[in-house]
Amino acid sequence: MNHNKALVIVDAQRGFMPAEEGERLGVAGFGELPVPNGQSIVRPINGMTGIFLDHGMPIATTQDNHPEETAHFSAEPNFIDTWPAHCIAGTPGAELHPELLAATHQRVAHFVKGDVSAKTPENDDSYTGVLAHRFDFEPIFGLPKPDAESHPALESIREMLPDYLRKLNAMSAYVCGLTVGKERPLCVDSTAIDLKKQGFEVTVVTDAVEAVVPEDFDACMQNLGDLGIRLMNSHEVVAEVAATPEEVLR
Repeated sequence: MNHNKALVIVDAQRGFMPAEEGERLGVAGFGELPVPNGQSIVRPINGMTGIFLDHGMPIATTQDNHPEETAHFSAEPNFIDTWPAHCIAGTPGAELHPELLAATHQRVAHFVKGDVSAKTPENDDSYTGVLAHRFDFEPIFGLPKPDAESHPALESIREMLPDYLRKLNAMSAYVCGLTVGKERPLCVDSTAIDLKKQGFEVTVVTDAVEAVVPEDFDACMQNLGDLGIRLMNSHEVVAEVAATPEEVLR
């Protein structure tokens, strides 16, 4: 087991949560493309966030950041490769659930995806987190930001999520968030599958994930397991990370 672990929180955004959750919180952006029981991922993700922070291990989020016009959206969506408009850049629906610890913690790195208009559903690459990126330079996890006057080019670096994880020697990724699909891999399963293809050891956290169709959940997990992706619940993840010697990443 590689002791350098990272938590990858995929698309835990308001737009994917039920409208009732937004009403409970009194904030906008919920219910655009609601995943049934999507709000249930917040508590287990927060539990894992705490232990990863305690052990000085990196945490990254991905967020859909769609343009207003894209083949990803349709007025008559098929809910396989076309969807109602959701998580449009600059709108409340694109923001993370406000009760997530990772939403505001300064040691969490945030990456966006789906920010380029898809020409057709077939060429839509907005699902997988391996293409998530951040354009503005942010400090390397645990290290001070270089002097911009000495390194002006650093202000415009386009960093990809897998490169960020490799930079920190975090080759074991615990993936959670929204959502998984049976007809085709969606954002969580696409991210998990593609990270594994890139050489990461990948664990999907089963109680911190929801399926876009709830009755497909078991089949989605079976598909991931068949591909050699580990399946653990958040309590098992917390226990595993708690048993890991703290890394020099603070």
